[in-house]
Amino acid sequence: MVRLAPHPSLVLWNGNNENLWGFHDWDWQPRLQGRTWGLGYYTGLLPALLAELDPGRPYTPGSPWSGTLELHPNLDAHGSVHLWDAWNRQGYEVYRDHVARFVAEFGWQGPPTWSTLRDALSDDPLTPESPGMLVHQKAAQGNDKLTDGLLPHFALPDDMDDWHWAMSLNQANALTVGIEHLRSWSPRCAGSIVWQLNDCWPVTSWAAVDGAGRAKPLLSALRHAYRDRVVTLQPRRPDGGAHVPGGPSVLAVVVVNDSPDAWGGTLVQRRVRYDGTVLAETSAVVGLAPRETRTLLLPDDVATVASARDELVVATLGDERGLWFFAEPRDSALTGSGPDASVRVLERAGDPALPVPGSLRTAARSNGPAYRYEVAVTARELARDVALLADKVHPDATVDDQLVTLLPGESVTFTVTSPEALDPEALVSRSVLRSANQLVPGTDATRGDA
Repeated sequence: MVRLAPHPSLVLWNGNNENLWGFHDWDWQPRLQGRTWGLGYYTGLLPALLAELDPGRPYTPGSPWSGTLELHPNLDAHGSVHLWDAWNRQGYEVYRDHVARFVAEFGWQGPPTWSTLRDALSDDPLTPESPGMLVHQKAAQGNDKLTDGLLPHFALPDDMDDWHWAMSLNQANALTVGIEHLRSWSPRCAGSIVWQLNDCWPVTSWAAVDGAGRAKPLLSALRHAYRDRVVTLQPRRPDGGAHVPGGPSVLAVVVVNDSPDAWGGTLVQRRVRYDGTVLAETSAVVGLAPRETRTLLLPDDVATVASARDELVVATLGDERGLWFFAEPRDSALTGSGPDASVRVLERAGDPALPVPGSLRTAARSNGPAYRYEVAVTARELARDVALLADKVHPDATVDDQLVTLLPGESVTFTVTSPEALDPEALVSRSVLRSANQLVPGTDATRGDA
């Protein structure tokens, strides 16, 4: 306690992880046969020591914790909760069934980056079930859970490269759904903590940064979902309350201003066809105080879909926007015509590459400055979750962003940094420049020019 107390990231002391929950729900009690199991440490010894050694910091007996031993420790309505029903059993849609006060732990698995995977494994052929992959999957029935969690959204790919991209994308999408839902209930839900940031070995896991320190697509998804200002579309009851599974539901746009400054402007809400045709549109002037969340039910003409396969809702306030797709990618009219992509080689300038913000990998140093490339991507038709997997071109190459959805005619420019020169053609190849469109049966291709 004395050693850890000065650490700047220490917010509160926690007596245990899931022991109180385990005592209630994991069949401990018959096996204990009346013996003690540690409760005295959590409710007596530890808080007494902290009262003496670090009296200015809060303490919680456990996580999850409902504020009293009289209540089940993992209740949405009280204290902190851990949400593992989605990953373990039910799929990430059930995150929306929880309006929790504070989510202290939740997560979803995905494979490490491709370079990390290939550095660690020599399986030939490499498949999701090859010996090395199974050794590097320590979750109980982990591959089954990956598959079960993917199938509502995408067909299971036969190709290993597509499997790797599908599972990486599904991990990012799962946490995006959970985080945006929880933030939409601020201030009732005061926050969430994702399990986990990083890992210590090259394993399929819940981490956003793999065992080699490379950022997975999930890291970009977390950066997007946790930005200070968010516009998100969420299901609600017709009276604006929390959606009840199987009950009547409407769409709402939720504007979250988790910044210290006021935020306002014109909130534009449109129902759009995948080809860019605007089918219905409305707008409202909104003004949010610092730390305010505002919920507006969408008008019927915007919220009511005519063709679920090829329509979405787009809500925009300033530079922020939220999207709602009426159909999962596997059931949608996404095409594989592919975006147009071109590469511009920048002059070698500046210091060698820095890691992606939030990653833990220090890029290998060359004798000279870093090489930088701008990859411009323009959508001819809707392109969902465009990503550039730069480590496939060079293990130390990084990209500044991932997972950008483009409406027809929209563009995004990714900046790739590498300690060595790269082949521009490789940066726009199908296995590197990825999108959700490529995972829809019958679609393929990305057109590129270097």
